[in-house]
Amino acid sequence: MTNTGSFPDVTPVDEWYLDCGMFYNSSKISTVLYTLKGTLLDVIREPVLQWSIGDEISAGAIASLSPNIVKLQVSQSPCARDVAVLAPVFAPGEHTGIVLSITRSAFTSQTRWFNITLSLCALMNEVGIFSCDGISLVDLRLTNCHLFLLTNRGLFISQDLLSSATGPLNYFTLFLPLLSQVNYTVATLWFSSHCASEFSDDYIALISSEGKDANLHSSCVYSQYPFKKWFSCQTCAMNKHHYISFLHDRHQHTALILSRTQKGATDVSVFGLQEGHLKALAKFPPAQLDFEPKGIILLDTHIILYGSEVWMSVDRGATFNHVFSLKEEEVTEVVSCAVSGVLLLLTDKGHMYLMKSVMHKFALLNETLDHQSSLFCDHMGILMVVSLDPTHPIALSYKTINISHLITEYEIGFDGPLALQYRTHQSVLLHEYAQMSSSPSAPHCHFSHNHLGNVIYFSAGGSVMITDLLLTHYQKGFACAVAGNVIEPVGGASLEAEPIQGYHLLVEKEVVEGLYVYLKLSGNDSTEGFNEAHVGKTVVVPGFSSYLITGLDAGRALATPTMPALILPQMTHQAGDWLLFHSSGPGSWGMKEGPCHHTLESLDGLRNDALIRIGVQENLTFTFEGFSANPSLPMKRMKVILTDPFAMRITAKHSRDLINKHILTITAYGDLWKQSASTVTVFIPEASLLCTSSSLTFTLHTVCPEGLSIVFLMPRPISEHDWLHGDPRDESGNKRLFDLPVNYRPPSQEDGSIPTTGNIYNADPSKPMFRQHDSVSQVTGQFKQCEGKVSAEECCCSDNLRLSSLTINSDCRKRVLKLKHPVNDFSITLFLRKVNHPDQSLHSPYFVTVTEVNNRTDWKVTGTNAAPDRLRHYLKETLNMTLYNPEGLHINCYGYELFHFRISGVGPGVVSCDLVEEVQMYVVSDITDILIYVNAFILGALLLCYIQRKVIFRSFLRRRPTVKPATP
Repeated sequence: MTNTGSFPDVTPVDEWYLDCGMFYNSSKISTVLYTLKGTLLDVIREPVLQWSIGDEISAGAIASLSPNIVKLQVSQSPCARDVAVLAPVFAPGEHTGIVLSITRSAFTSQTRWFNITLSLCALMNEVGIFSCDGISLVDLRLTNCHLFLLTNRGLFISQDLLSSATGPLNYFTLFLPLLSQVNYTVATLWFSSHCASEFSDDYIALISSEGKDANLHSSCVYSQYPFKKWFSCQTCAMNKHHYISFLHDRHQHTALILSRTQKGATDVSVFGLQEGHLKALAKFPPAQLDFEPKGIILLDTHIILYGSEVWMSVDRGATFNHVFSLKEEEVTEVVSCAVSGVLLLLTDKGHMYLMKSVMHKFALLNETLDHQSSLFCDHMGILMVVSLDPTHPIALSYKTINISHLITEYEIGFDGPLALQYRTHQSVLLHEYAQMSSSPSAPHCHFSHNHLGNVIYFSAGGSVMITDLLLTHYQKGFACAVAGNVIEPVGGASLEAEPIQGYHLLVEKEVVEGLYVYLKLSGNDSTEGFNEAHVGKTVVVPGFSSYLITGLDAGRALATPTMPALILPQMTHQAGDWLLFHSSGPGSWGMKEGPCHHTLESLDGLRNDALIRIGVQENLTFTFEGFSANPSLPMKRMKVILTDPFAMRITAKHSRDLINKHILTITAYGDLWKQSASTVTVFIPEASLLCTSSSLTFTLHTVCPEGLSIVFLMPRPISEHDWLHGDPRDESGNKRLFDLPVNYRPPSQEDGSIPTTGNIYNADPSKPMFRQHDSVSQVTGQFKQCEGKVSAEECCCSDNLRLSSLTINSDCRKRVLKLKHPVNDFSITLFLRKVNHPDQSLHSPYFVTVTEVNNRTDWKVTGTNAAPDRLRHYLKETLNMTLYNPEGLHINCYGYELFHFRISGVGPGVVSCDLVEEVQMYVVSDITDILIYVNAFILGALLLCYIQRKVIFRSFLRRRPTVKPATP
C-alpha cells in the first residue's frame, strides 16, 4: 500500500490489482519462476483514512468489553475492500457506548480503535436530548462519502468524507417527522455498495418495522447523496405494507422494495425514480413469494432474496427462481466477493452456504461462525473470518477459509434407489425411483438443474458426472432421470457376492405396455434365486433397458423396466450379459460437487471485475474461449447475462473451433443518446463450484474512453523540431511560423493598441509588458506558469509546454502559425485520437463549438450543416451555444495579429469527455498589398503634381503684355 502520487484530491478510487512476475533469464530462454499477486491502495486519497473518526483508544481497552459483545458488525469501503470499519455490538444493558475499529489492511495489521461515545452525546445535548445513558450501536454503513451510524437513540451521519480533514470527524443527527415514532432498536440500514461514478450516486434507506396486523408500524425513508433531502417509500401501489428492505439499482436507476402485504404475501417491487421520488406505478408487476424473507442483496449480475429460502433473479427483479430451502434456520447475512464471484450466505446458527455468480448452485461449507466473529472478503477475494481476540496486539485475529476444501466435503445426496442404465460405455442414465416413497401418488424428483456438473459416486466403485436432467419420466414409478458421463467405470456386484449372475435371465412381460416385468433365472437349482435382499437393486443390461427389482412373486422378481418399449413379451439375457447393481440403501451411493473440468478464458486479456469505457459510435469486441479438459465431458454453450440490455447494443456470436472449443464473441456498440452502464457476465452453466475460471464479469460504461482527444492536423504538418528550433517555409518561400514578442497580448476589439485579455504569450517576468501604456491594460494581464517567478528561466517551460496551444500554457507559447491577411476559408480539419488506435476524422453525430479565448469578434465560422435538425436542436438547447458540423469547418479572420480559437467537441453519448483543441494563428499584412498601396500613393501624388503643374503653365501662357500711356 502506498500513495499513487500524482492525484492529490481525496476521492473514492478503486484499489488496484497487481501481478508481479519473477523471471529467470538465460541466453536463449526466459522462464517464469512464480507470479506474485497483490493490491495497491492509495492511502492518501481513500476518504475514510484521512480522518480521526473519534477518540483513539488502545486495543487493550477492548479486553474488558469482550464478554458483553454479541456480534461484530463490519462495513467495507465500496472502492477499496481492504478498508473497512468494524464495530462490536453489545448485549442490551451490558455496555453503554460506541466503539469503532478502522483498518486499511483487511484487519490483518494496522488496525486502530476509536471511542465516539462522547462525540455523539455532545451532539445530542446540542439538540436538547440531555440523556445519553444506554446509547449503543444497532447498525453501520460506510458509503463512498459518508459514515452512517444507527444507534438506539437515532441515526448519526458523518460530515462529507471528501471535505478537507482539518480536525476530528464531525457528525450530525437525522430528524424527520416520519421517524418521530420509530423504534431504532429494530431499525436497519440498507445500502447497495458500489464504487461511485459520474453516473451513479449513493442511496441509503432506513427501515423500521414492528408489530403485526392492525398494530403494525412500518417506516421507510431513503435519500441520495449528499443526503440533504429524504423521501418516504410510501406509494399508492404499496399502501400499509410491512417494509423489509430498500435498495437502489444503479444500472437501471430503479428502487427495489421488499415488503410484506397485509395478506401475508411477500412482494418484490421495482419502481423508477424521478428527481428522487418514486414513480406512482411499478416498472412491472411485483414478484410474489410465499415465504417471509429477511432481506435482499443487489449485485452487479443478479439479485439474491434470502431468509428461510434463497431465490435468485437475473433480470433485475422481474422474476425470481428458487435456489434452495433451509430447515429450522434462516439466512441473516450475505457477504459478496466481487473479484471471485463468490457469495457467502450466513445463517442464524452460524452455518455458511456458498454460491457463485449467476449459478443456481450452492454448497454447505463445513465451517461454523461464532457470535464474536465476522466473515470478511478482502480485495483479492480471499475469504477470512475476523474474530475478537483480546490477546492479540490489535485485539483482532483472522483465519482464512479454504473454500475448495470445504466444498469437496459437502454431501449433496439423498436417500432413494437409483436405477442405472448404460446407453454407451461412456454414457449412462440414472433413474430416480419414487414409488417406494411415502407419497406414491405424487412422485417428487430430488434432482434439479443445480446438480448439473455434480458427481454421483457408488460404494461399489465408479462415478458419474451429471450432464443433463430429464424432469419428465413416462414410466410409472420413476420421478425423473439424469444423464451422465462415466468418469470411473461403475462396478456391479461380483460373481462371488451374487452367484445368480452366472445364470441366464428370463424376462416375461405380462401386459403389452410393459409397466412391470417378471425376472426368472434359467437353469438354477432350488437353493439359488431372487430373495428379499435383491429388492431395490437393479439388473443392468448394457445397451438395453434396466430393471429395478421392486418385489418378489413365487420365486420370481417383480421389476420395473426403465425403457419398457424395448422389451419383447418374452426374452432371455445370457449369463455374462447382465449384472446386479446396488444403489438403494443408505450409503450405497452419494453425490458431491465434481472436480473442475471447465475453463473460461478471455482472448483479449480481460480480467474479472474490469471496467471498460466505450464512447459514442464506438465498437468494442471481446472474445472468450470455453473448453472442457476432459474430452469425454463435452461443454455446452456459454451464457451471457446483462444488467441493462438497453444501455448499448450488445450482440453475441457463438461458434466452435476444430477441436470443439466453444468461442463466444461479444460486440458492444456505444449507442446514440445513451449515458449508462451495463455489467456483462459470461459463464459456463455446468461448471463445478470448484472452478476458479468458469465465469468472468466486466462492466461497460458509456463514458469518455481513456485517452480520447481531438486534434487539429494541418495538410502540411510541421514537426516538433521545426516548431521549436526550425524555420519552416511554404512553396513560395514564405515563413510558416511567427515569433511572438515577449510578454505579448493580442489587441482588443475596442482599440488595437489597448489589450484587455488576461492571457500573456511568450512570458518573461524580467522584461516589460507589451502594450501596457493604458490603465486598463495594466490591470488585466496575468501570468500562469510564470506566476511568482522573476525570470523566464524560473518558469520552467518545457518543450511540451512550448508546443502546447492550450490557454493554460500561453506563458510558454512563443511561436504560432503565420497567415496572410485576409484569411478566408481557413480549413480546420479535426481528428479523434485514442491511444494505440489510428486517428479518425471527426464527423456527425459530433458537433463542435468555436470560441475566441481573447474575446475578439472580427472573425466568422463557415461550414456545412449535415447533421439532423432534431439532434442539433436538442444539443443547442442543452448547451445554449452555436453548434457547427466538424466536417467542412472553415474560419474567416478579418483583423490582424493573434487569433486564439478554442474548439470543443460535443458528442451525445460522451458529453463528459473533455474534447478540446485550440488553434492559434497570427495574421500579418501581405507585402504585395503594401507595395500596391505605396505605388498607388506615389502614382497618385505624381499625377496630382503633373496636373497642378500643367494648370500653372497654362495660366502663365494666358497672360498678355499691356502698354500703358505715359503719365505727363
